[in-house]
Amino acid sequence: MRKSILFMGAASCVLAASSAKAQSLDYGMMEEIFGQPVTTSATGKPQKVSEVPVNMEILTQDDIRRSGADNLPDVLQFLTGINFKRSSMNDGEVSIRGYDQPWNPRLLVLVNNRPVYEDFYGDVVWSAIPVQLDEIRQIEVVKGPNSALFGFNAASGVINIITYDPLRDKTNAVTVRTGTQNLKEGSAVVTAHVTDDLGIRLSAGGERAHEFGHGNLPAENYGYMVKPQNDMVNMDTRWRINDSMELTIEGSAAEMSRNFPADADPEYDRTKSMRGRLTAKTDLGLIDFDVYRNIWNINYYYASAQQAVNIDNDVRVSDLFKIGADHSFRIGAEYKYNQAQGQFFNGSTVYYQIYSGSAMWNWQLTPKVSLTNAVRQDYLELGILGGLLPATGLTLADYNNTKIYGTSFNSGLVYAVTDDDTIRLMAARGLQLPSLNDLGQQIPTGGIIEEGNPHIRPTAVLNFEANYDHTFPQLGAMLRTALFRQYNSELFGYDASVSSTSYQSANVGSSNMTGGEVGIKSTAKTGWRWDVGYSFAQISDHINAGISPSVYTSYKSGTPRNTVTGGLGYTLGKWELDSKLRWQDRFTDYRYSVTNFVSAPVTIDNYVTINARVGYNLTSYLTLAGTVDQLNQARIYQRASTPTERRLIFSATAHF
Repeated sequence: MRKSILFMGAASCVLAASSAKAQSLDYGMMEEIFGQPVTTSATGKPQKVSEVPVNMEILTQDDIRRSGADNLPDVLQFLTGINFKRSSMNDGEVSIRGYDQPWNPRLLVLVNNRPVYEDFYGDVVWSAIPVQLDEIRQIEVVKGPNSALFGFNAASGVINIITYDPLRDKTNAVTVRTGTQNLKEGSAVVTAHVTDDLGIRLSAGGERAHEFGHGNLPAENYGYMVKPQNDMVNMDTRWRINDSMELTIEGSAAEMSRNFPADADPEYDRTKSMRGRLTAKTDLGLIDFDVYRNIWNINYYYASAQQAVNIDNDVRVSDLFKIGADHSFRIGAEYKYNQAQGQFFNGSTVYYQIYSGSAMWNWQLTPKVSLTNAVRQDYLELGILGGLLPATGLTLADYNNTKIYGTSFNSGLVYAVTDDDTIRLMAARGLQLPSLNDLGQQIPTGGIIEEGNPHIRPTAVLNFEANYDHTFPQLGAMLRTALFRQYNSELFGYDASVSSTSYQSANVGSSNMTGGEVGIKSTAKTGWRWDVGYSFAQISDHINAGISPSVYTSYKSGTPRNTVTGGLGYTLGKWELDSKLRWQDRFTDYRYSVTNFVSAPVTIDNYVTINARVGYNLTSYLTLAGTVDQLNQARIYQRASTPTERRLIFSATAHF
């Protein structure tokens, strides 16, 4: 109780300081005071992770370093409630609480609250996210639908990557890695504080390696496989214009090649992004004006090459203000214009415009109890410029007259029973919007037309959840538990049973899930560290009659029912020793043939993977480390296409 009151007082001081200066949160100061990570992502105001009105877990920079991982999916795979499939050496499919599928548009991934998924597929291309691991302060993992609080496609959850502040933090690091599979990798992060009010951070990185073995793939698939590589550069600039205004400018560029998750087709992407964000303290509250533009050049170059260009423009404005001491409000509006053109669309341009409005109310009923309610309304207008393949049977009016409406909400009650016990009750409805590919693709291949459907409806995910957290001060540990019931309606995917000549996107039915999670981890900063977690998912599918079984329709068999994760580590002087373990139940995946367009079911047996890292601080500035991925087995099938192979990685990191 005393700690909660102390935090509320400190948070009020931060908000009061924002009244005098439009400044970003000093994460380091807040963490030092309260001994746990702090976030502003859920409500806009600073909160301890134990007090947010959502199920959130935070990975710190220490967690990232000790994982020994050289990519973001590998960092995330050992979290409770995460489903993971390795699809390429520099890429993977990450989902939250099951319902995994190629491209996984149910998951919203952000960098400093800016979406970085590729709107063409709704795909998260992890290897194209232009962020180096050394510049990440924390990764916030939010479980369950949270569209009303976070925005588009937060249907199953949110992963928000928070980087160090170029104005407040000074992050300078160089990392080089080498290892098996001919791995060659390097990254650099440099921060310059030009003045007390202007900071710039530059980062760059690149990777070259050989891909995994061909495994179960038929010859027509693996004949086109490529070696994974990526290159990227990123700039973050923050300028405190005056005591009331702050400007952030971001820009990035990346290019990568990988083997596509569904069938190992070679993919080559180039991306560019630009962002400007202005925050200002006014008499009406803290105004946040945010504009960004993402550009994706997408190329698949197997037997019948396909190219597309996806351009996404987004404008967001919000106002965070207080009425009295106990009521915080955030109102917002957003406009999004998303278009794609190229061979995927018969040379036409398919686009949509989305108009959105949202509101959030955070009410501190008592020092122990808070209630947060949020609602969001989306209105989508679809359109097309160009022609349609006659074989689709669609007309221009099918696109230009299509409108989609969607409502999402979040409600969370947080009760701090004692300093060591917290109860969280939540209800939420999130939306998965169809991607441009789902709506409008037109690809004639080998007598088959892969076609979108302008009439498909968004998937709605309704979730009811109860959490209980307990801290054991004597053990230096925290217990986290969750029980939830989820209802998925209007699921959509590709239905190969529409006709003998069509492979069309469609709403395929509904599915429900009952699940639970329990995890306990040490909170000690020195000595031994450990964690263990278990997640359970029981799914019942209700798929429309006549729909063919596939990765888009077989969620019960396609989601592992039981998953166990664990970790053990120890710091001894200059040495850091860490290991991570993941075991998951068997499930069914589907292997797709690029020549006969057949998805064949493949049983993925239960498996255990163990990673281990040894780190040595040679000096206060230089750390050497060795990591073994998949220590226990040389090859594991995590999906139906390519197997994952044991990897040895050696790294050197210099901080200056």
